Amino acid sequence: MFKLYWRKFIVPYWSLVLIALACFVVSSAAGLSAPLIIKFLIDNALVHGNVQYLHIIIASIIGLYLLRGVFSYLHGQTIAKAGNKMVAKMRESMFERLQKLDYAYFIDIPTGEIISLFTNDLALIQQAISLSVPDLLVESINLMAIMLIMIYFDWQLALVTFATLPFIILAINFFNKKILSLGMVVENTFAKVTGILHQALLSMIVVQSYVREDYECEKFNINMRHASGEFIKVQRFKAMLIALVEFLASIGLTAIIWFGGREVINGNLTIGGMFAFLIYIINIPTPIRRISDAISNMKLGIVAWRRINAMQQQINTVVDGPDELGSITGKVEFKNVNFAYLPEVDTLRDINIVVEPSDIVAIVGPSGAGKSSFANLLLRFYDPVDGVIFVDDIDIRTLKMSALRKQIGFIQQEPILFNLSVLENIRYGRPTATLAEVQEAAKAADAHDFIMELTDGYDYRVSELGNNLSGGQRQRIAIARAIILEPPILVLDEPTAALDAEAEQQVMKAIRKVSKNRTTFLITHRLSTLIGSDRVIYLVNGQIVEIGTHSELMEQDGIYRKAVLSEELRV
Repeated sequence: MFKLYWRKFIVPYWSLVLIALACFVVSSAAGLSAPLIIKFLIDNALVHGNVQYLHIIIASIIGLYLLRGVFSYLHGQTIAKAGNKMVAKMRESMFERLQKLDYAYFIDIPTGEIISLFTNDLALIQQAISLSVPDLLVESINLMAIMLIMIYFDWQLALVTFATLPFIILAINFFNKKILSLGMVVENTFAKVTGILHQALLSMIVVQSYVREDYECEKFNINMRHASGEFIKVQRFKAMLIALVEFLASIGLTAIIWFGGREVINGNLTIGGMFAFLIYIINIPTPIRRISDAISNMKLGIVAWRRINAMQQQINTVVDGPDELGSITGKVEFKNVNFAYLPEVDTLRDINIVVEPSDIVAIVGPSGAGKSSFANLLLRFYDPVDGVIFVDDIDIRTLKMSALRKQIGFIQQEPILFNLSVLENIRYGRPTATLAEVQEAAKAADAHDFIMELTDGYDYRVSELGNNLSGGQRQRIAIARAIILEPPILVLDEPTAALDAEAEQQVMKAIRKVSKNRTTFLITHRLSTLIGSDRVIYLVNGQIVEIGTHSELMEQDGIYRKAVLSEELRV
């Protein structure tokens, strides 16, 4: 944690840290001076009846505590400012790293757990960095200063007071080990709760249509109760630690009263000296309690940092290439390609195809045949286990992924639209596009007319995931978003699978328009969408079993013809 504190907090924000340190020195000195002044008050003003000295000392005490309050505020404000800046920078760094992780990471890790890193875990780190570490350092110095002052006044009385300190240190060490182990359980459980909440929100239409509200509530409540139970255990240990520390400190206070009282009676200690000692010993539990609390919170911060660091250190299996890519014709070749999402479970085997520029290739086959893997490999969401994929005879692994993907327009079965205007959604991949260029792309995608019928036209705000638009409308906006990039290659993954007949006709009309003069991969189950393709590739269990035009394959007594006749390929 201290290494993290130095690297992330001290070095980048050293000026704020220096200001906070100066404020702390002033406020701490003012606080530590007060008992000494009270000693002088008792020994010199009250004992001798000096009223003028009394007034001066009272004014000094008020001034000291005012000074302490002002500089304590400035110290806290400055540390909080530096802490907030650090956490904001960490959040930006995490999000930037998140954008560069492999697509496989987002398949393997639940979304709720990722969200939890940005919320729960960062909150714990902010608390540890902004409050706990400064408290640990500040209160440790305060404690040391109090101890030195007490030793200076009466070392024997001080040693009596410090007799309980070893037991306090042992208690802190014991309880913080418990807190650290429980902290990991708490964070993992809260991540699960966040995941359940996220999934329930995204699936609300399914939940309600299947009348599973009670089930989802019970699932959420079980996990929430588990998380709360573990959190309560953490708080219980923290409360036990604080109570034990205060009890041990009170033993020291009792020892002071007993031993110090005898010293006063014997004339070895003034009343003012004993009173000052009592104030210091009364103040000792405060830094000890804060140190204990700071260490507990730092332990939780360490747990959070480990979880975040695991994401930051995630190694990508798909490595970015060094080369840019200029204009291309759109030729694509899969050469001896083998691919598997899981070890020893082949998804694609021995794939060899060459697609010439402007060809329209339909990739069909039963569910689980590996059709969508073509898109995943071409866009380099994954790399093949064996073999090479070429674009214009260039190995795509040698290219920068951004350069490659700008040449490919990708349209999914369920198009994802953002909570932005229609205009911003269409030009998402090309933010500098003008309104005229957006309208041209919309017309090519057969979307312009329905967009103009919306309340605000191109300024109409799309709801989250585009739920205020029909499936066909969302798909046509997605097509416009793809072709505004003017990509030489189009990849359409089941673009009409979820649409009714009328919407499918509208989308297919748009697809036929935009696929002219573009190399197009059409992944589909629909017979109506593949008849006009230049070639049909039929996959079974990850292997190409038949390839040819629709007419050629229908003339053969093969698997494709049987699939069409059995209506496995839907009209």
